[in-house]
Amino acid sequence: MEWEELLIIAGLEKKEAEIICLLNQKQNRKASYLAKELKLSRLDAYNTLSKLQEKGIVSATADRPMKFNSKTVNEAAKYLMNLKEQQIKLIKKGLNELDSKTKTKILSSESNNNSLSPKFGVIKGRNHIFSKIEFMIESAQEKIFLSLGRFGILHLTKSSAIDALNLASKKGIVCEVVACLDKRTLKFYNELDESISLRHSENLNSQLCLQDQENVLQFLDVESNPVGKGRNDAALFVESKHFATSQLDLIETLWDESIKFEIAIKRYTEEFIADPLKLVIGEGSFLQQISSALNLEELPNFDTPFNIDNLEEVGNTISETRKKLSESSVSNLRLLGIDLNLMFRQIGNRIGEELSFSLNGIDNDFEFITEVMDWWEFAGLGELNYEINPTFKIIVDLDKTNDNDNKFPIWELDDGILEGALLQRFSQENNMNLKRTILENNQNQVLYQILQITQELE
Repeated sequence: MEWEELLIIAGLEKKEAEIICLLNQKQNRKASYLAKELKLSRLDAYNTLSKLQEKGIVSATADRPMKFNSKTVNEAAKYLMNLKEQQIKLIKKGLNELDSKTKTKILSSESNNNSLSPKFGVIKGRNHIFSKIEFMIESAQEKIFLSLGRFGILHLTKSSAIDALNLASKKGIVCEVVACLDKRTLKFYNELDESISLRHSENLNSQLCLQDQENVLQFLDVESNPVGKGRNDAALFVESKHFATSQLDLIETLWDESIKFEIAIKRYTEEFIADPLKLVIGEGSFLQQISSALNLEELPNFDTPFNIDNLEEVGNTISETRKKLSESSVSNLRLLGIDLNLMFRQIGNRIGEELSFSLNGIDNDFEFITEVMDWWEFAGLGELNYEINPTFKIIVDLDKTNDNDNKFPIWELDDGILEGALLQRFSQENNMNLKRTILENNQNQVLYQILQITQELE
């Protein structure tokens, strides 16, 4: 932390802090000099100096023109801190006096009436926002949930709210934190007490705090620079049980879909991806698909006379069809609506992501692609060719000769591996773009184009 920042936190305006720091470099300076150095008008400089004189931090000589001196930055900071301590003592004293004069019944009645209607307010500035979060944590009776996004843990540990959270958890309050892990902020999670439940959610950007089922603080705007001061950060604080309950439904879904911290952290501690892989096996109505596979016609919408012959005929038909489905045939899985192509591609994508992750230490993109191609060919997945100009292209030959309903679509797995590896490395986040195209003249060939990195690859 710099002296200027400390003085601003202590209560000075930015211009005032800049003048103090400038006078600390050389005392006995004229207002015109200060105005020129700080790019202020002379009137603005005089007004700011006048405010500092009123605060007792700056003094002026009797010369013409006047020359100004200030306390040292250390003295100024301590002086401002003492002023704030005195103000807090006066506020506490006045609060105690007013509390003693106020009838408890009136306060209780007003409180009950106010709690019936929802209230909200917008809070500006990161310091104020986390002060509010600290108050929510200290007021919690049962549970605190925090969604921290990618860099919220950094901001949390820079505030005293972290101490309140650890203390609340030790007292038995249920404390749950979900965040998006980032290599640069991993060390800050060590400051959370081990009794706090911690999970990881990929691409989580939202930040909020839920206290019990009563109050919600939702971040509206966060400075893009993670190490910035957050003076323009904004959050919405809502006091509403109905709103808090609706948010709880979303939070529980987010929590259930997130990954345990001890599993997600393996990306950085053991350098491999251990996250659970969730597969989509198909789409559409599975009831309709299995009804079709079992030759079930639409059920009648009225009662029909009982006929033992009809019942036996239907039973025999279902039994024969079900027996066929029980046979170990890939095509029979497709009858149930299981999309094996999609499953194999998803598995391939995950393998490719892990392959790309294992090559994170390679900074040069061309070297990275070469390593992926070497791995592909060494694994016996097929032949790859590439071109550089005008854009980088990879042409992969896929073996679709056995592509029929009764064979596993292994080519989807192969193609998925390459797709997953390249997508993990080249995405819109790092100003890259990956295009996958099936060549019209040869359906067994897939073209991957890596755009916007031509110069780097050359």
